[in-house]
Amino acid sequence: MGRFVGVVSVITLLAAAPASAAELTRVATSGDPNNPFDLDFSIRWERLQKRATISKEVTQAGAGSLAEVIDTNLLRVSDVTNVVVPRVAVGLYQDLELHLEIPYYLAREDGWRYGLGPDGLPVDQAPISGNTIQPDGGACAGPCPLFPVGGGTTVFQGGVAGDVKAGLTWGIFSDRRDDTKPFWLVGLDVTFPSAKRYDPAKGRDASWLSPYSSSSTTGPVGQKAWKYDFYTALSRRMGILDPYFKAHLTAMSKSSSTYSNCDEVAFAASQGQASATAVANCALPQWKDKAGARLPYLAGLTFGTEIVPFEDAAAGQKVVIDLRASADYTSSARWYNELTDATGKLLQTDSYVTILGTLGVLFRASEYVAVQGSASLGTVSSHLITGEALGANGGADQNPNYDWRWDAPGRRFRVGDVSLFNLQATFILQF
Repeated sequence: MGRFVGVVSVITLLAAAPASAAELTRVATSGDPNNPFDLDFSIRWERLQKRATISKEVTQAGAGSLAEVIDTNLLRVSDVTNVVVPRVAVGLYQDLELHLEIPYYLAREDGWRYGLGPDGLPVDQAPISGNTIQPDGGACAGPCPLFPVGGGTTVFQGGVAGDVKAGLTWGIFSDRRDDTKPFWLVGLDVTFPSAKRYDPAKGRDASWLSPYSSSSTTGPVGQKAWKYDFYTALSRRMGILDPYFKAHLTAMSKSSSTYSNCDEVAFAASQGQASATAVANCALPQWKDKAGARLPYLAGLTFGTEIVPFEDAAAGQKVVIDLRASADYTSSARWYNELTDATGKLLQTDSYVTILGTLGVLFRASEYVAVQGSASLGTVSSHLITGEALGANGGADQNPNYDWRWDAPGRRFRVGDVSLFNLQATFILQF
């Protein structure tokens, strides 16, 4: 009984103590009576890892004279990115923040190899290495591998700065100013296409290996697209709990140098990786814009709560355990995906959902210094990663992105069994 009373007393004291909003809804502020100016600086390290299985539709004989299409697992892919992100935030006015991020990519390694079948034995490599179809649908003389798999099939990028991101965040309501309200913020972040463009086809050799297939030669990371992220978040401290909610919508638009498969179509055709029709149609006015990249949009929700087992408001000290779950929807697109580094092309990708669960910890040593860390596990829903539409009537109306080897029904690729594992560590200085 005594222990129960003690726990209730601690919770009561914490509930009565001055409480700040959840870290997710923290905003640099200025112009307050006891806080004339906020300047926050942080440096964040992120490690993003994705592993997945890629399958291909294969047509095989069915019962009687019928044929059936089955998904056959062929490839295992691994994509690991390490990035350091310095961030600075300045309070412009009461709960109005201007912030800037400039990521630096230490390394990205995207590799693919043949996987194992359900029996634990190597998969049949024939759908890729034994391909007999040309990009225009005609037969090729002897096997024409779709793309190399095996030795050297890893693309290395990094050692470069990424796209600059800047934004404004405004706290519409503040529980510090009015304890009858939650903390509610809205914001807009703009990502500028400042990083050098990554051209997935340029510079490939006769076997279609990327020029960045050696760790001694790393490629750029830029996708040359504008990104606009609109978001809103709410949090409300209740004792030792601080539940929060966030919603966001990310729209993208092309810049003047966004990559198109038509940029390198003549070179791809000379290497047997594009058809003569693709070369001809890329030059037609009606395909100038239609054949280019078709960018996705994202929409997502995050729900979570902070648990605050210790807080000394007077000293600015705090320990936080952060539990959250998020789900993001990504629309269909013609964009970079899990097979771009292998095929050297932007590919038609179906819509999908990404789900993540995150456990985080924050230690605030004072009002000026804090460290934060988190680990996330997640997955992505299975979806097609090839499958362009052929076009209305063929000829000049044929989509120049269409490749009979992997866009025709019965030959398409799909990604599944995706596992995501992300780590993050942040050092924070606040003045």
